Amino acid sequence: MKRIALAALLLAPSLAFAQAYARAGATCPSLNSADLAWTERRGDDYTLCYLELPSNIAAGKGLGVYLGSRSFKPDKKARAEKGTVGSQQVVWYKKATVNDARPFSRETTIVLPGEKPKSKVRVYVWIDAATQSELNEAFGLAKQLVVK
Repeated sequence: MKRIALAALLLAPSLAFAQAYARAGATCPSLNSADLAWTERRGDDYTLCYLELPSNIAAGKGLGVYLGSRSFKPDKKARAEKGTVGSQQVVWYKKATVNDARPFSRETTIVLPGEKPKSKVRVYVWIDAATQSELNEAFGLAKQLVVK
């Protein structure tokens, strides 16, 4: 029980920041290409950003970013490969999809500076891809994100 209370105390500042960030009108990360644009959806305490693959517009395949209070923990057994989101080095994990319809889907988290000195906020990033080619295209988009 003490561990749960301690974990809640340790997570509270980052979750509070993520909630405040989303409520304050968090905007999607900047992109290094004027030809690309996010589809943005906002809720009471989150912002979802989705970028469709330029080669597959309206096919539901692309790159997404979740800014909000919900935490995500990729399955460590599903480790796939190392990569980059913006300028941050990350580990991508295989993302489970219904009936394995998109076997090349991936997920990771990135770390952003928090409101207070030395505080950090984890942001969930995912890729929906059905082929290696789509995955490679999405990896290229992930590298173009300007994450601050």
